[in-house]
Amino acid sequence: MPYVISGRLVGLLCDDCSEPLVGATVRLVTSSGDRISHAAAAEPKQTTAVLEESVAAERASSVLGEGVVDANGGFTVELEKGYDGGAFDVDIFCGTMTGHRVPPKPLSFTLTTLAPQWRETEGGYAAAWSYDIPHRIWCGIRGRLGWWSICGDVRVCDTTVGVPGVKVSAFDVDWLQDDALGSAVTDATGHFRIDYTVADFSKTPWSPWINIELVPGPDVYFRVDGPTGVLLQESRSRGRSPDRQNVGPCFCVDLCVADAPGGTDQPYPWFDHIGVYKTVTGFDSASGGTGRTIADNRAFYASLRLNGVLGRLLNGQPAEYRFEYDDGSGWKPVLPAQMVAMQIGTWERLTGTLPPVETKAVVVLGANGPDEIAVTPDAQGWIAVPQDNSLTTGLFVPDNNLLGLNSETLSAQTHDLAGVVAGQSTAPAGLAIDEYVAVRMVMREVGQPVTQVQAGIAERVALANTTYNHVQKHGSWVPTRVNGQLAPVSIDVEELIGHGCARIQNTLTVDYTAAHPNLSSMSLTVSGPGGPYHYALPAIAADYHGSVNQLLDAANNPVAVSSLPKCSYILQASIGLLLTTGDSSPLPIYDDIAFTTQ
Repeated sequence: MPYVISGRLVGLLCDDCSEPLVGATVRLVTSSGDRISHAAAAEPKQTTAVLEESVAAERASSVLGEGVVDANGGFTVELEKGYDGGAFDVDIFCGTMTGHRVPPKPLSFTLTTLAPQWRETEGGYAAAWSYDIPHRIWCGIRGRLGWWSICGDVRVCDTTVGVPGVKVSAFDVDWLQDDALGSAVTDATGHFRIDYTVADFSKTPWSPWINIELVPGPDVYFRVDGPTGVLLQESRSRGRSPDRQNVGPCFCVDLCVADAPGGTDQPYPWFDHIGVYKTVTGFDSASGGTGRTIADNRAFYASLRLNGVLGRLLNGQPAEYRFEYDDGSGWKPVLPAQMVAMQIGTWERLTGTLPPVETKAVVVLGANGPDEIAVTPDAQGWIAVPQDNSLTTGLFVPDNNLLGLNSETLSAQTHDLAGVVAGQSTAPAGLAIDEYVAVRMVMREVGQPVTQVQAGIAERVALANTTYNHVQKHGSWVPTRVNGQLAPVSIDVEELIGHGCARIQNTLTVDYTAAHPNLSSMSLTVSGPGGPYHYALPAIAADYHGSVNQLLDAANNPVAVSSLPKCSYILQASIGLLLTTGDSSPLPIYDDIAFTTQ
């Protein structure tokens, strides 16, 4: 049976700046030596080593399998036949990497020795492993490859407010003329990245015949330009300061300006809500958070209303946006098939007649008609923001809604309870668990990938889209199995098992089963003469099952079943779930049984 390992590889340039190793070849090589277990237990930062070309060539004969890192940093490798599940070395070949101005050199390095925790699947064995290469290691490798970068943030001085949409230019102080290293526009959070090469800071008036640098490495100073002019102009001498002189292949910097630039009537686009829950204060959306609502610990399910702020323009140009999600295997676009129709604003126009204003709903995945304008995402999920900007011909007014997301297409589970009856655990059919994704909005000038910026992110969202099939209902009274249940709840009366229409005499023993990772409550009640009655239940749990036989009245006093008036009664079970769409929560789920007393 095949062994398949998948994961994600990212190199850190700074603590808050990273890049996937796009195009790199992951090679899994047979481990050798006497200290394999020690190497497998060590942190990769302690085992990383650059391989000489001759050594890399020798190791080629021991390769168990290889795969190429995709645009999101993800990779999958199937190990060759004969592999027995043991430890192996993870080598990275950089000569196939893409997306940089300088072609990659044929450099290889060993990252770590890995002993995967294999799990058996239907088709073989699978394992997962992801790693963020520390900037100390990755920047050293980038230097060997000739790749240099500056990552930073522009903020309003003495605050944490990021300044989006401004141009940051970097220069190197040189003995004859200053070299322009490059420029970049800050994203919605004020973050920027400038990529350059050694050639950019070694040029002279006689280049390419003579390249000379007074100090071996760029000595960096910056200028920041906004829509109304220069916001920051550092002096050349700043580049000779100790913290700016001879910077390495990765340089991280924080710049500040006196104030955020004005001169625009366009809002900054930003995703910051799922329904009524704000990503910062409404639910625990930070990396490593619970992903659930803070006030009542609810997970998300079904169709979600993603909302925030939407502007027509980005960098003064018509804008388009899309949402992306990461389920642990890298960022993927939310495609049209994963969306539900959502009104994102209103179109209005002055008519000059009666009525004086014409309005239409603007709906993503809508249908054009007398009262509606459809906005159709492209095949990759990009949504062009309507550009109507005149009350004479039509004005688009956003309403803060951005997208309707069918979260079941991101994460869903199905459990078949055909073999489970009331009173039994659902564990044999598989216990449901919450699954986690990150969700973000990205925006760009229409059709211009290089202008793409991140515009709001929820780094952790708990999803609970579980479906239960063949759930037992009505016990032995009217035996039924139902499908498509959000959560199972089943009850039966032991005295009726096998003969559902028998009369109850002296005892009433109830078997119960319920299950859900976000199960909040369950109640058992009996309605009829002298009632209502109920049963006391133990503390709630995700896998909830058992039996009870002590009937209680409204004051929690024991009730003798033999004393119940001769009549018909309804036994009902009800469960509640800690779930939300962001705007609403599911109704309780029920099961019930009728019985008569002697």
